[in-house]
Amino acid sequence: MVYLPPNPEPDWLKCYLATPFTDDELKAFKAAFDLGACSKFSPLVQLKILDAPEEYLGKSHQYIRAKVTEAGNTDPFVVVDDEAKSRGAAWYIDQFAEEDDLGQGESTDFVYKILIKTEDLAISHASYSIGTSRIFEDLDHCGVDFPLTNDFHQPELFDCGGIDFEAQQWEQDAYVVAEPGDFEESTDPVLLEDFGPTPEKVARLKEHVAESIGLISSWTIPGDQEPEHIEEWTGKKFPEGSVVLQQKFNPEFPWPAKLL
Repeated sequence: MVYLPPNPEPDWLKCYLATPFTDDELKAFKAAFDLGACSKFSPLVQLKILDAPEEYLGKSHQYIRAKVTEAGNTDPFVVVDDEAKSRGAAWYIDQFAEEDDLGQGESTDFVYKILIKTEDLAISHASYSIGTSRIFEDLDHCGVDFPLTNDFHQPELFDCGGIDFEAQQWEQDAYVVAEPGDFEESTDPVLLEDFGPTPEKVARLKEHVAESIGLISSWTIPGDQEPEHIEEWTGKKFPEGSVVLQQKFNPEFPWPAKLL
């Protein structure tokens, strides 16, 4: 038996469409987001796309932020207006500035926002959520003048440094539990030297096993776990000799539509 744990529930990011979209335009927008979010098999963030309420249309981003907050939602959200749509991007709207931020923005009426290339929305949201990057720092790389004003112009889209999202699809890790018979081991020095420090052995799922569950078989250092620890993690019983393996998702596998 091989067990591929289900993905944890990802964050949901609301997206308000403040400009008309045809069906084809909406499909293209969603496809660009899904590419960056690895939505097929390991979604980083899910996008909830909504038509903007009538009262939001033609209004400023700070107005929309205030109304969304008044409605009880203090989370970041996305707005696609005429400018964003024409540039293949979306406005990521965060919070109003605080007193300590006055060196960056002109007043506490200023709302932190950044125009992000659609493919880069998911990674950017994840980075902002855990604090590994900040909007004002990223704006500094987009040709924006400081101190920030609510009507600032952003000459360059933020794009996370130009990630190749097609290539990134093939680099997404998957952790699986495999029992004896479903994986193979090797002590070949040529394989071992790819790892540091050098392990005693490496292991991988057998090719046909990996293919059957949408993974790519690749050599890795096996995680030897006691059956009770595996059961604690997975809720399933595995025999002695079972291992935890780090493999890669196969983007070309026919993943169920329900994961999209």
